Amino acid sequence: MKTFLTGFAVVAGCQLLSTGLAEPEKTGPGSLRLALDLIDGSHIVGTPAIEQVPVESSLAKVDIPLGRLVAIKMAEDHQNAVLDLQNGDRVKGVIKLGPIALDTIFGKVSVSLETIQSLRVVSIGTTPSPGEGRLAFGGVNWTPWRTQFEVRGDKLVSLPAAQPGFNYGHSGNGRGATLVNNIGSGEWKDYRVQFELGMNGVDPAFNPFMLGPDYGAASIGFHVVDVKESWNERGGSGYGLSLGGDGSWSLGCGYNSYCNTPVGYGNPTSDGSRILAEGKGLKPDPVNGNKVRIEVSGTRIQIWVDGEKIADLRDDKMGEAIGGQTLDHGGITFTWGFESMGWIRNFSANQL
Repeated sequence: MKTFLTGFAVVAGCQLLSTGLAEPEKTGPGSLRLALDLIDGSHIVGTPAIEQVPVESSLAKVDIPLGRLVAIKMAEDHQNAVLDLQNGDRVKGVIKLGPIALDTIFGKVSVSLETIQSLRVVSIGTTPSPGEGRLAFGGVNWTPWRTQFEVRGDKLVSLPAAQPGFNYGHSGNGRGATLVNNIGSGEWKDYRVQFELGMNGVDPAFNPFMLGPDYGAASIGFHVVDVKESWNERGGSGYGLSLGGDGSWSLGCGYNSYCNTPVGYGNPTSDGSRILAEGKGLKPDPVNGNKVRIEVSGTRIQIWVDGEKIADLRDDKMGEAIGGQTLDHGGITFTWGFESMGWIRNFSANQL
C-alpha cells in the first residue's frame, strides 16, 4: 500500500488515463491580473493595460503575451530580467517597456520598471476565496500544521521546529511539514493552481529519525474536502499528487484516511482509495524548485511539471459519495515527507 503524505491512503485501483498533450489554452488579456512587488516592499495587484511584454535577448526580439507568462524577476539594473513562461521555458533579456498601468482597487496607477522588483501573473479568471489561515502568501491565507513556517523573501518556507503544542513524531500524532487552506470549501471546485515547489532535504537540527540528508518528498492535495493535522483522526479525503526525490510520482485519492490507533503511526485505514496515474522521470531541483500546474474542471484533471504534461484524465467517480465524502470540491494542501524541509514560491489560484 502507498500512503500519500497528506494522509490519503491509496491502493491499486482502476486506471483512468488519457494521454492528451495539448498546450494550455490561450487567455485574453482582459482576464489577467498582475502582482507587482516593489523595491520599497510595497505589493500592488491590478488589471494591466498592456497585452504583451517586449523583450530583447541576445538572439532575438520577441513580444511575449501576458497569458503565457508566470513571472518576471528584474535584475538590479531594472532593465535586464528573467521571464518564466507557462510551458516551463525561461527567457533572459532586456525589457523594452515603459511604465506599467494598472487598474487597482484604489484607482489607476502607473508603475515604472525602476521601482519593480518582480512581477507575477496571479489571476486568469476569478480568484477563489483566500481562506482564513494566518499566513498570507500568494493570494491565499495558509494554516501551518505540524511544523512552523515563515515567509522568507519570495518563498513560504518550512522551519525545523514542531508547532507549539503539537505531539510531533512517529510515535506521536504526525510527521511532515504541512500547509492547508480552504479545506472543504465549495467555492474551490473548478480551478487552476500553479507554483514552484522546493524539496530541500533534511535539516540536521530536526532529524530525530536519522534520515539521510538528501531525503526529499512532497505531496500536493487538491479537492481536499477534509483532512486533520493528527494522522490519528479520521478524515483525510481528497486527491493527492505525490512527488519523490528520485523523480517518481503518483496521483490518487482517498476517503477518510487515517491511522486507526490512538497515537503513533499504524493500522492505516480508509473508506476507499484509487490510484489514477503514476510514473517516473521527473527531475527534482532542490535549489530552484520545480514548476507545477494542476487544473481540475468537472471530472477532468490535468497536471504539468516543468512544462511537461504528466497527467490528463477523467475520474468518473469524482462525484460519487464514498464514506460520506464527495471529492468534487475543496482546497489545497502541501505536505513534505517526514522531516524533509521545503518551500513554495509564485503560488496562484484561479477559477476556471
